[in-house]
Amino acid sequence: MIGVDNLPIIALATIAVAVINTVIMAGVSAVHPRESGPSTWALANITFGVGLAILVLRKPGNEPIVALSGNALFVIGYILFWFGSRQFKGLPLPWRSAGLLFVIFFGLFSWFLLASPDIAIRAAIVAAAIALICICIAWTMLYRIEIGLMQTQAFVGLLFGMLAALYIMRSFAALAGQLNVDGLRDGPIGNGIFLIPAMAALLATIACALMVSQRLLQRLQTSVRTDQVTGLVNRGLLNEIGAKEVSRARRHGYGLSAIILDIDHFEALIREQGYALGDAVLRQIAGIISSSMRREDYLARVDGAALCILLPSTRLAGAQQLAERLRQQIASMRLEGNPDTAITASFGIATLGLHGDDWTSLMQRAETALNHAKTDGRNRVSVARLAEVSPDPA
Repeated sequence: MIGVDNLPIIALATIAVAVINTVIMAGVSAVHPRESGPSTWALANITFGVGLAILVLRKPGNEPIVALSGNALFVIGYILFWFGSRQFKGLPLPWRSAGLLFVIFFGLFSWFLLASPDIAIRAAIVAAAIALICICIAWTMLYRIEIGLMQTQAFVGLLFGMLAALYIMRSFAALAGQLNVDGLRDGPIGNGIFLIPAMAALLATIACALMVSQRLLQRLQTSVRTDQVTGLVNRGLLNEIGAKEVSRARRHGYGLSAIILDIDHFEALIREQGYALGDAVLRQIAGIISSSMRREDYLARVDGAALCILLPSTRLAGAQQLAERLRQQIASMRLEGNPDTAITASFGIATLGLHGDDWTSLMQRAETALNHAKTDGRNRVSVARLAEVSPDPA
């Protein structure tokens, strides 16, 4: 066990870890300027490291004001890390909750500092405050884990969940009088309170840097596989998603339906009023559809004026209800800046098992149903016919 005489070594190790963390996050922030999380994480690491250094360099039990300052910086560092996690997830910053938490912590710690010499109570307050922040960080990272970032986000979330459990145990142990906190020699309130958080911060920093890099790779891949006008999935990516959803639907016995819609007289609209209006129509219709979709549904632009909605766990009746609702919404919408232009759309629907046994046949039958809707007068919903033979895709 490292004793009090060796605390400067621990301080140097803590400062070294904080410097490494800060350099990593500062570098990530410079490479990925669009991400606001890394710069906040870098500031968190600086604050966290300074607080730890103050705590390990002080003379235990003899400098209460220095102890308060170090613990305050320690807590602020965790709060800043929470802020960085919220920014990474695109969530609003919890200014009020974080401020209230710090005010309560600072007030209680200051009161005990002045009113009672019992360091165990102060240690319990610090541990409880940090445990609460760690829980907030864990929840932030585990809430709505992004596709492609599952392992790293889960690692950060579970890491701070374990830290929260550790600090909760420290808080209860301090209150129960089971820790020798005066000498900082024994138990988890001793040297481990410096080394464990510092090493956890290093692991979290590496994982966060990896998350930012993975997100950049995702954005590059997405830019190649999405439509530039609407931002929707393109046909190539839709085919990959569709094949996977067909396999999943077959394996678990779920329903799967596809809706293809085409804007009526779209080419004539472009000829008369230009491509800018055509793009605006596509974006507005995509917005209407997106607002009616579930999180597990997919929307893609498959051709010039054609969009496809892929509906996992959806049978034919559900797809028909959605298509009819969308048809009415599109027919009643008014274009921004051009309210006199009427827009309608035709819909074709096919369901796995009824109209096709694989992704290719499902799309072919939905396209055939769409052609029938156009032939029958447009601005209507058509379902693929059970006995119909799909045309050659060529």
